[in-house]
Amino acid sequence: MKKRMIKPLKWLSGLGACAFFVGCAGPAPNYSPSIDNVELLKKSSIDTLKVGQIGVTPEMPGASAINLRASSMVSPVGAHYGDYLAAALRQELELAKLQDPQSKVEVSGVLTKNNIDAGGISTNEGQIEARFMVKRSNQVTYDKVKKTEMKWESSFAGAVAIPRAANNYPLMVQNLLSSLFIDPDFIRAVKK
Repeated sequence: MKKRMIKPLKWLSGLGACAFFVGCAGPAPNYSPSIDNVELLKKSSIDTLKVGQIGVTPEMPGASAINLRASSMVSPVGAHYGDYLAAALRQELELAKLQDPQSKVEVSGVLTKNNIDAGGISTNEGQIEARFMVKRSNQVTYDKVKKTEMKWESSFAGAVAIPRAANNYPLMVQNLLSSLFIDPDFIRAVKK
């Protein structure tokens, strides 16, 4: 009876070690809109907006996959993280009842930096940077780069550090969008 238990345990521990060393690719956590961002949008008296394309800088590290130690994290939306950012922006606007695909005011952009570090033993950090543009009837009324950086506690253990890093990604996107929504120049560009 004892011999039968040893074989499955060896097999399971071997499988776990393989997963630890090889890593895997998985999707980033789905974006959850920020209630603070939605409230900010509702109180700002802005026009309805449509979200255009948010591209990525060519050959940018982290455009379609972010390395987290031996794992990689891909966008669950579209082909790259520009699509993730556009979907996040659309969700915030929809909850604020300000998303309109027929609007003459369009927000688009380019993701210029997309990084999460999961290699630290005690802390890790991430950075996102994007250039946002607003066009009203095809005329550019806003063009600025916004960026955010966050730090969080980490761990030597990958089983702790990797999920912690991944779970901070949507929070960084919330912060990036917040920096856009509080910009007085952005508000002027999208006012009714």
